[in-house]
Amino acid sequence: MIEYRIVVKLPLFIALFSVLNFALLMSGDNVSFYIQSSGVGEWVLGSDSNGFASYVGKLNEIISGCVYILLFLVYIPKTLRKERNEGSLMFWRAVPVSDYLAIAAKLLFALVIIPLITSILLIFSDVLVWLLAKMWMPLDIMASFSITVPDMIWHWLGFIGSAILMSLSLLPIACVLLVVSQLVSYPMVAVVVAVIVIKLMSYLLFGTSAIGDFLSDVYSLPLTILTDESPLDAYLSLGLFTHLALWLVSAVLFHICSKQRATDDSVFSTLFSLLNRTK
Repeated sequence: MIEYRIVVKLPLFIALFSVLNFALLMSGDNVSFYIQSSGVGEWVLGSDSNGFASYVGKLNEIISGCVYILLFLVYIPKTLRKERNEGSLMFWRAVPVSDYLAIAAKLLFALVIIPLITSILLIFSDVLVWLLAKMWMPLDIMASFSITVPDMIWHWLGFIGSAILMSLSLLPIACVLLVVSQLVSYPMVAVVVAVIVIKLMSYLLFGTSAIGDFLSDVYSLPLTILTDESPLDAYLSLGLFTHLALWLVSAVLFHICSKQRATDDSVFSTLFSLLNRTK
């Protein structure tokens, strides 16, 4: 965490946005947001949102979730390459810590610690909304917007549940980025270009966008979970078999990544050696 101070600094900076949230709450009942983005669907955030602080609480939740995704994309592509560039990899090799454990620790930080930090951002925003409402709003208005301590606790627990599902959907993406980060200097760029090429080539070869649509569903799933009224239904929308396949791919990539971290060979050499052992 010391090496990636942005993990703490960014949530603290974004926490100030809760002041604007409260200004929206005080402005009236007819505020709504419409967002449309290619590949990640579309959704409406309006005054009919249920739960703590109505649409303001939902906006707090979405901001915290987006900060989680952003910090994930900042941390994962750089963590292994940073070890090699700074020379700390040789130090860790001298420590009695296996490469499997080291990779698992990095995944744990990205998929567990970071969402917990961003949940603190949500708590901060919700508590500020509650305090300001307590000072300026009548009790009946607070009740109508569900601005109560129990609703605030349920709001946080709901976000934790969504974050767990988001982490599960981000696991295969994390494993892909960890492997690619040991191949190239700019893994995010490489992955984005590879996805575009796969989408284009699959359409030209097969005359259908089914493969491209599947890839879009996979990489947009975390945001879909965050914005959907039923995160669990959104997560299961890909199907149980698809998730089992993605977990299997994640396990294979995790093994390759751990083997690659232990050597100076290319990932392709590691993959070929693993294939030869299975023959």
